[in-house]
Amino acid sequence: MAINNLVTRTISGAVFLCILLSGIIFHPFGYGAILLTVIIAGLSEFYGMILPKSFPLRKILGYAIAIMLFALFYARGFRLSVSENWFWILVIPVSGVFIAELYSSSKTPFANIAGVLTGVIYVALPFSLTTELTLHHGNYDYHIFLSLFIFLWSNDVGAYCFGMMFGRKGRHKLFERISPQKSWEGFCGGIILSLLAAAVLSSVWGERYGFSDVHWFILALIVSLSGTFGDLAESLLKRAAGVKDSGKIIPGHGGILDRFDSALFAFPFAMAYIYIFNINVLSNF
Repeated sequence: MAINNLVTRTISGAVFLCILLSGIIFHPFGYGAILLTVIIAGLSEFYGMILPKSFPLRKILGYAIAIMLFALFYARGFRLSVSENWFWILVIPVSGVFIAELYSSSKTPFANIAGVLTGVIYVALPFSLTTELTLHHGNYDYHIFLSLFIFLWSNDVGAYCFGMMFGRKGRHKLFERISPQKSWEGFCGGIILSLLAAAVLSSVWGERYGFSDVHWFILALIVSLSGTFGDLAESLLKRAAGVKDSGKIIPGHGGILDRFDSALFAFPFAMAYIYIFNINVLSNF
């Protein structure tokens, strides 16, 4: 059974990775389609855990806000003249979430409102923001966006390998109450491998963007740290919902949120660093 599960995980993971990379690398429309699919699927899993028996209108409004949010950010990247003004249209579905509760007869109206809007902030906003890294004045560049994924994957691989090799005795639990299998050894291993990935990417793509090696290492560190908290946050969510996985869309791996939980924290933190310190990631556009 263990071997069959490993084969299933390997095959499904490879297929998923190929689809993701092909969508990101070859065309901005592929990138948009992949991210929009991830947002809708992730939001469906979130609402399935948080609002499992909710009437459909709540979720429909949540999907509408999420799709509109991503579409507006995506359009902004193509310099559509009306795109920024059109952000105001979000007032309608957001208000609709509150108005809908007037007709629901629910005993927990504000918990329902919070659930709908939290899903948008937690799932849709981080991916929508990444268009600021990939699309500029109608041009598309995926390298920084892909670099953040590489840091996350490196962190996962390092955490798993170091955890298996050095953390199996269970002496140094990272956060036992939320995720008993995570160890400080794995945490450190993830950071180390992410920093090694930063060294490689700096040598390969450093001249393309012209910012220093220090920024590559800081980005890798930010992604590793925030990604770990993103993983723990999703574990907390699943524990509260009483489920093992957020979904079953990827055989052997669980749901979309199980695969992108780290990214939901890592992307906003990395972008905050990039824009606060005015790192010139757009120089190649």
